[in-house]
Amino acid sequence: MSIQAHIDSLAEKRTFIKQRIAEESARPMPNFKMITDLKKQNLLFKEEMQRYMMLLDEKIYNTSS
Repeated sequence: MSIQAHIDSLAEKRTFIKQRIAEESARPMPNFKMITDLKKQNLLFKEEMQRYMMLLDEKIYNTSS
């Protein structure tokens, strides 16, 4: 899997998690443990995306030099 494909996959997962957070938050009695767990998972995906984007930038920079 290419770096860009992996970044795109993580972005899709983050979008799905954000939807689940919004749905759970909109319930009359939201499950705050679930929301917290989803937010942690979202943050992990975000951090992983950032690491891969840095790798992609380095790869592009090294290729163009």
